[in-house]
Amino acid sequence: MQYTVLIVAAGSGSRMGLGYNKMLYPLAEGMTVIEKTVSVFRQDTRCAQIIVACAMEDRDQFEQLCGKDDVDYVIGGATRQESVYHGLREVSQEWVLIHDGARPWLSLECIDRLLETLRNHKACLLCTPVKDTIKEVENGYIKQTYKRDKLYAAQTPQAFHTELIRCCYEQAMKEHITATDDAQLVEMYSDVPICVVEGSYANTKVTTPEDIVGK
Repeated sequence: MQYTVLIVAAGSGSRMGLGYNKMLYPLAEGMTVIEKTVSVFRQDTRCAQIIVACAMEDRDQFEQLCGKDDVDYVIGGATRQESVYHGLREVSQEWVLIHDGARPWLSLECIDRLLETLRNHKACLLCTPVKDTIKEVENGYIKQTYKRDKLYAAQTPQAFHTELIRCCYEQAMKEHITATDDAQLVEMYSDVPICVVEGSYANTKVTTPEDIVGK
C-alpha cells in the first residue's frame, strides 16, 4: 500500500525557548529534528510522496537540509489545522499519514501497524495507554478523577483515506471549527469508525527542552 505523508512543521516551537524553529534543533545523532523525521519516511518504500508544511521563513533552510528532489513543500497557515488543510490539497495518494514534524523518533513498526489497519479501515491513529492518573480540575480544585483504563494518549501519524480527511477538513474550515487533532474532525464530520493502533512510548514529541535531553 502506497501513501503520502504530510509532515506538519510550520509552528514556531516557542515553548522550547530556542529563539528559532525547534525543527532546526540539532539532535545528538547529527541530524536536525526535521531531517530525522523526514528520514523515517525515506526509509519506507511504501511512502510515495513526502509533503512538508513549513513557514515561509523556514522554507529555504528546510530545502537545504532535506532536499527538494523527493520532498514537496507547502506554506503552512497560522495554525496547525490550517497547515494540514494546505498540505491536503497537494496529496497525490489514496491514503495519507499526517505526522507532527516534532516526533522524530517514529518507528517503521508503528507505520507497519497503521498501514495494516488501513486495509480494513478508513481512519486510524497511534495511541498509547495513559500511565498517569488524570484529574479534571476546576478553579484550582479537583472535580473528578477519570478511569485510567479507558484513557489513551493520541500520537501521530494519524492515517486516513485521503478524500475522507479532505472532506472533513473542508467542512471544518467552512464552519471555523478548530480541533485538537486530525481524528477529531473525522469524529465530528463523519460516521466512519476510527481504529486505535498500538503506538510507542518512544514516539515522543519535542515540546520542551526536557524532551531532547541526551537525544
